[in-house]
Amino acid sequence: MESLAAGLSIGLAALGVSFSLAIVYFKTIDSITRQPDLIGQFRVLMFIGFAFIEAIALYALVISFLLISSHQ
Repeated sequence: MESLAAGLSIGLAALGVSFSLAIVYFKTIDSITRQPDLIGQFRVLMFIGFAFIEAIALYALVISFLLISSHQ
């Protein structure tokens, strides 16, 4: 049962992360088209947002490893 929980945790986290990254990227491109002179600031904020979103996937990976190791 723990292996199913581990698979679901990383799978759902990956799904959520992929949607979140797509939204951040879309909003950044939208902002750049509206104000092209601020492209540098938007790029920095986009990569900071990517880092925070990817941290969620890493936390889910750690949780799934913990679930698998507690099973054995």
